[in-house]
Amino acid sequence: MAFFSPRKFPCRKSVLTVAQPIEPTKIYPCPCGQQGQLRPIALTEALGCSRCQHIFAITPDRMHIEQLAVAYPYRKTWFWNGSQWVLRRENTPQSSALIALTLSLGIVLVLSFFAAVWFPSQAQLLSWFILLCLVLTLLMVTALLILRRP
Repeated sequence: MAFFSPRKFPCRKSVLTVAQPIEPTKIYPCPCGQQGQLRPIALTEALGCSRCQHIFAITPDRMHIEQLAVAYPYRKTWFWNGSQWVLRRENTPQSSALIALTLSLGIVLVLSFFAAVWFPSQAQLLSWFILLCLVLTLLMVTALLILRRP
């Protein structure tokens, strides 16, 4: 006689991605992963963690909190889905521009390799090298202007 039991898979919570309004008077868990609690700070629209001492500001639309006093150029932003904090991820224009610059740099380097093979004379190779240096300098200056802090 064989004994068959139905396999019980652990029930996975579905993570809702719908942002719910944040009430400044309510107590929330800390989004940093520690066991602290976010409590309202008196006379402000901010919440402070009781464990890690981070301060989070509530955005004017009351849908997100952002971590204050960090050294990153972009602040982390979370939204509350009713049961937990969800990190808000954005595609910044800087990341798209960085990908475009990397691709253009790769194309320029591949073209320079083929130009070195195609132009055997030194005069043509020298003029191509000068043009390559100008294009690479332009790409580097563009990258520095895009990636500088606002």
